[in-house]
Amino acid sequence: MNSARDYNIIGSLLGLGEFILLEIISEMILPQDVQQFLVVCRKINKLLEHLRFKKIIQSLIQITPVFIIKESSQGKLEGMKFIHSNIYNYCTIAFDPVINEGIVRFEAIFENTGAWKTIGVAYAFYSFESESPPWNVGNTKTTVKYYSDGRIDQIGKTILNKEYTDGQIIGIEVDMTTVPRRFTFFVDDVEQPNYVSGIPSKIRFWAFLWNSSSSFTVVKFERLIKSTAKGVVGSQALEWGKEWK
Repeated sequence: MNSARDYNIIGSLLGLGEFILLEIISEMILPQDVQQFLVVCRKINKLLEHLRFKKIIQSLIQITPVFIIKESSQGKLEGMKFIHSNIYNYCTIAFDPVINEGIVRFEAIFENTGAWKTIGVAYAFYSFESESPPWNVGNTKTTVKYYSDGRIDQIGKTILNKEYTDGQIIGIEVDMTTVPRRFTFFVDDVEQPNYVSGIPSKIRFWAFLWNSSSSFTVVKFERLIKSTAKGVVGSQALEWGKEWK
């Protein structure tokens, strides 16, 4: 026996009521799991029109970001917008939850920053101090930084992607399903050529500000069913934790 039909899985599921099936789906974590469930249970696709099903899918896709604000002096939160205090100093804000599975897209828009803004990915267990910039020596092996002038770096040579400015949507897509694991940068939904592979099994996103009263808004934090990173002309993989040349 080598199929769901041989084991009577399909028949067994068809015998369950829609509320039990919805309860099963509600316990799933990744949208890919729901997709696979519906493939096996294609005869019960009437669930797609159920109001609760739509709410469950929405809850699976959307991730509520938790802004890790170490000190009140760093600034304040207004919904999904973090506003830096009215002083000029280093301010790095990381986010929960930690990402350790699936495909996740994070997007933010910076405002009133001038050239002082950076976004990136850090090893999940690294903690940024309240007035510490992401380029501190101690951060070198634990973070990848994408500066507004287009530079990305970790160890060794700085590599160039596209510059970005206030008001643009800066995205990072992490794919934990591919081997090796990787993440890709986007500017206004345009994929950038230099991506990072061999990333840790657990990571988190972060954003950096300097200017007085500068801000960033998280506009997307969600799980994807499949990666949107297709590769572009000149694409190259930069290996996490290795010296870039």
